[in-house]
Amino acid sequence: MEFIRGTTLVHLKIRCWSGEKKASRDSDIQIGLNGKIPPKKMLDLGRKKIFPPLALAPMSNQRKAAERACAAIGTRFMGGYAVPDGQVDELISRLETINQRYDAELAEFLATYDEKRDTWLEEEDIHEFAHILENQIPDSTEVAALYGFSFKLYKMDPLEGFEPDEEEVANQVLHEIGAGCREMVTGLLKRSTAISGAKLREMLEPTLNKLDMLSFGNGRILAVLREFKSLYQMIPLERIDKAHPQFGTTISFLSMCDDAEKLERMYTGDFSVSQLVKRISPPAAPVATAQPIPTNTTPATPVSRAVGYF
Repeated sequence: MEFIRGTTLVHLKIRCWSGEKKASRDSDIQIGLNGKIPPKKMLDLGRKKIFPPLALAPMSNQRKAAERACAAIGTRFMGGYAVPDGQVDELISRLETINQRYDAELAEFLATYDEKRDTWLEEEDIHEFAHILENQIPDSTEVAALYGFSFKLYKMDPLEGFEPDEEEVANQVLHEIGAGCREMVTGLLKRSTAISGAKLREMLEPTLNKLDMLSFGNGRILAVLREFKSLYQMIPLERIDKAHPQFGTTISFLSMCDDAEKLERMYTGDFSVSQLVKRISPPAAPVATAQPIPTNTTPATPVSRAVGYF
């Protein structure tokens, strides 16, 4: 119940027009002699694009920004996001800012809707299929009704005996952490230049914060949080390239967080960052046996002469 008492359910309702319709084999594809298939930018995987996708992207981007804002501090739950109570006010402020950007983008889109439609139909590879699209593109008033941005907040009070399984909640949190780790690994492996230790730590901080805020005493989440903190503290502030031992340690650890079986080893204490470092770090070079310092029979260089070399 600690999870329920300590979180607020945030439900987003953000609607965006897809600009697509299901393709029809009868009207959209000309088969037989001199038949033609519309270009991929118009027809793809059975869906017909009746409006330029790039024109619709600004509103979709704001919807994704709202989802990222919720996911950064909360976890998916009951069709929304369970967000720690202490983070709700800040999240509301962020969502209101995103809402303003969404409204501004939508207003600009609707003001230039006809122009964007006409330009789309005149494009070279679309023009010969314009007769298919012209009567299927709704007017701007109809499209405006397909958009909307709102969010609601709820405090949960489940009936006794029907409380959510907190282990299932922990599974969801750790699944999201794993997905985020996978993205970090992909980004790090794509880098062609070294990364500063400070920047690498900065990349890990949102994950650390999310684990901390959503742990609510859960032993499994706390075990992963403990190892993330160990990794964070081991990262030097110097620049780290792919040959640096800490790069391999970081990649290996983040990859493990995306593997449920390997995560289990953290919970049971069979794995730790310190063990990973020992396995990855190159063996220490053998210490040479002390040898007597050879006697130099050559006369020492006078000080005045030595200074001349510098």
